Amino acid sequence: MAGRRHPVSHGERLGTLLDAWNIDKAIIAGIDMGGQPALAFAARSPERVHSLVVMNSLVQWDEITSWEIAVLRRFGWNRFALRHLPRAVFSRALHTFLPPGERLDSQLRSDMWESFRRKEVRDYIVRMCAGYQGTLAALARKYNAIQTPTLVLWAEQDKHFPFEQAARLHQALPNASLEVIPGAQHWMPLTLPAAVAGAIVKFPSR
Repeated sequence: MAGRRHPVSHGERLGTLLDAWNIDKAIIAGIDMGGQPALAFAARSPERVHSLVVMNSLVQWDEITSWEIAVLRRFGWNRFALRHLPRAVFSRALHTFLPPGERLDSQLRSDMWESFRRKEVRDYIVRMCAGYQGTLAALARKYNAIQTPTLVLWAEQDKHFPFEQAARLHQALPNASLEVIPGAQHWMPLTLPAAVAGAIVKFPSR
């Protein structure tokens, strides 16, 4: 599909960014839709990755997810919901990504909504979802070749990507460690930043 975005093309852009910033080798962290391009970049350009952190992502194409993610993986439903029901999608994301009773800072929420409400942004997300869905099975076949030290860091109570996703990724990667943040939900870097940062800082790598 012309213009389609997928983990490999995002990885190519990451390499371009590292070049622009004069960074030869980086620690790459990805959460949610960032987990797949982080893994793809490690598979494609291992010489550019010092270590890898993958958090709360769809990393196994045939593993269980929440019903919301299952619906969004069907391109027709995905396209309809994102193009015609943006406020409902945004509100549902906030409801399921955060712990009960937790609220985003009002300025952050406003900034996120102002971006998400733009049609061109949602169209881009539609294309990304289609590309990710079409390449995930192929990406998973590359996991056993990724030698980069990897921390698989998961939220204990992630509603969208259950622990089975993390366990299988941990088993597939030859040089991986697995850690679960107790009580955490999907957006754990926002709600439990100290715990997430602490796990990343203490992660051993070459």
